[in-house]
Amino acid sequence: MKRFFVFFALLFVIFSLFAEEDSSQDENACDYARKAGDIEVWQKYLEKFPEGKCAFEAESEIEKLKNENPASEQPANPPAEEEKTEKEPEPTYIVLTQEPVRYYRPYKAAGISMLVVGLAADVAGGITYYTGWFKDDSKMMLGGLITSIVGVPIWITGAVLIGIRKPMPSKNVEVSHLSVAPTKGGAYASFGLNF
Repeated sequence: MKRFFVFFALLFVIFSLFAEEDSSQDENACDYARKAGDIEVWQKYLEKFPEGKCAFEAESEIEKLKNENPASEQPANPPAEEEKTEKEPEPTYIVLTQEPVRYYRPYKAAGISMLVVGLAADVAGGITYYTGWFKDDSKMMLGGLITSIVGVPIWITGAVLIGIRKPMPSKNVEVSHLSVAPTKGGAYASFGLNF
């Protein structure tokens, strides 16, 4: 039973460490499509994210926009002069790439230490339990069982803490001013930064 817990905890840690960032791109594209409110933008969203979080909303918005602007309102044979004067609408582009967001794990050290302590408690509890079982000592078996039970939430908490990620704060540094002034004996220079 403990092997299954260890196996699932390791799987959880691996998936949380290597999770993809498609959801943030999906959210950004969805927000852009809502602001634009255009059929083409919603269609491009559906092409890029057919199973996205706003896929149902995109389909309903496309139908709604088609119903608001039905093709029957346009004349069947537009005059030739109007065709020449009408300009083709400029295509709408959705920019799905943006500067990648870097993440850090603020609780990584605490999570690793709790994971190690919890797993060590489980191993020690298991050894104590089986030693008590072979010696037919009920107190030793109870102590091993309690140690193992206490170790499980500790290493699960450690695995969860390892998986918590936060975006790194931006560290943009800009030059605010640079000046050089000549003097009798040389020059003075001034250099300023904004951060």
